[in-house]
Amino acid sequence: MAAVTAAVFVTLVAVGAGYVIQHDEPVVSSPERPTRSTAVSPTGTLDVSPAPEPSMAPTTFPTLIPGKQVTITAKPEPKKKKEKKPKKEKKAKPEPPPVLDFTLTTFNMLGSSHTSGSGKRPGMASGRVRAGRAAALLRRHGTDVAGFQEMQGSQLAAMYRQTGFSFYPGFSLARRDSENSIGWRSDAWQAVETHVIGIPYFNGHRRAMPYVRLRNLSTGLEAWFANFHNPADTRQYHHQQRWRDRATAIEIDLVNRLIRDTDLPVFLTGDMNERASYFCRMTARAPMVAARGGSNVGGCQPGSPRAVDWIFGSQGVTFTGYSEDRSHLVDITTDHPVVSAGVRIEGTAGDAKPAD
Repeated sequence: MAAVTAAVFVTLVAVGAGYVIQHDEPVVSSPERPTRSTAVSPTGTLDVSPAPEPSMAPTTFPTLIPGKQVTITAKPEPKKKKEKKPKKEKKAKPEPPPVLDFTLTTFNMLGSSHTSGSGKRPGMASGRVRAGRAAALLRRHGTDVAGFQEMQGSQLAAMYRQTGFSFYPGFSLARRDSENSIGWRSDAWQAVETHVIGIPYFNGHRRAMPYVRLRNLSTGLEAWFANFHNPADTRQYHHQQRWRDRATAIEIDLVNRLIRDTDLPVFLTGDMNERASYFCRMTARAPMVAARGGSNVGGCQPGSPRAVDWIFGSQGVTFTGYSEDRSHLVDITTDHPVVSAGVRIEGTAGDAKPAD
């Protein structure tokens, strides 16, 4: 009995020691190797319970302190940086429509033959001398483009020397065809197309008269220019009205065709040897306006034109000024006034580029 009592005593002491150790130093299980925790039940029997299942918590645990709650939280995932949207490119402002201002002149120079000894004005200076004066008049008016009538060979040669102009037809056709030429400043314009058309002159004999398509070098804008000289009634040639009517009809058809086919501004200059009657026929049958004014809406109202020299432009162009120069310099140069008009034409945005 003594031996049995001693064995029981030893067992109780061992269990008590384990009980004390269990309360003073709690066991922390390793996440890699789960263990079973042991405890003594109130009845004094040894209770062995399975270890809890491993969780999805982080692999590193803080040290457990008896009597204190420990809250384990997962590390937040780093926030993704927002992708920057590409900046919208600012649309370039459209270029304003090109605008061109220039001066257009019609100039009957009184041919050299008219101031020779046998001409109608023998007391005036020669054609060559008067051509120098004509060049001065072009500079006075700031002319950019001009339609010339009666500019004979010696006068044309002088104009080539004393102006910075190009001319068509100039000397490129028959010598007499230089009389009705169109001239333009070579530093401001270039020819794109050059043509002539047959116009009835004295007694219906056809003369080649020019129309040209010019491009302005600074703006790229283009326009048509036509120049005519219709026959007059003279001591030698009588009853020329029928030929003037026929010439006018051809001129009207030409400007209508150019407007319809090319949609470009069209200008007409010339000595028409008619005043109100030419205005009324032209503006009634073609969309043309006169630089000097007048209208043909609900009836022809030409005003009271003094000159037989005309400048017309197609509808849509703007005439910004008009003058009939009858100064002393003009009187010693020719027997016609020098007629000039300020002109403005506008393009559309983006449709014109400066010429090369």
